[in-house]
Amino acid sequence: MGGAMVEILVWWAVLMGVTVVSISSLDAVELLVAAVAAAGAAVVVRLMRRAADVRVSGASGALRAVAGLPFAAVRGLAVLAGVVAGRGTGRSGRREARGPGRIRRIRLREGADPGWAGIVLGWSADSCVTDLPENGAEAVLHSFGAAPGGGPQRAVARRGGTR
Repeated sequence: MGGAMVEILVWWAVLMGVTVVSISSLDAVELLVAAVAAAGAAVVVRLMRRAADVRVSGASGALRAVAGLPFAAVRGLAVLAGVVAGRGTGRSGRREARGPGRIRRIRLREGADPGWAGIVLGWSADSCVTDLPENGAEAVLHSFGAAPGGGPQRAVARRGGTR
């Protein structure tokens, strides 16, 4: 029973936060309506999650990965801006990017769920997850950076897990 209440409270807080941010000016009535609607929606979300039999698992490295997302976003934008700014003319006379991206296979660490790992790996502007094979042991990533993309990749990859 305690776990259900914690889950509903977390969903309520998230939904309440989204609602409050979406409303331009708050008064008491709007806040009350938002709180009641978020409470009802939180109960429905929990019931839907249970009906779909979705279980949260594979959180190994998740906190470290999430903590590295802001830096990965800034780094990815810088890398992507450099790729775009470094455009030149190719042999055919058409404009093309110098230095194509690289395809990497990142072996995921034990306990890292491919679902959220794919999201944090593709967070950076210079990276794109192209495949998450069914076995869930690795992710295929296309990126422009010369080195693996920092915090999120280090958090979800096994040691020596980039090929």
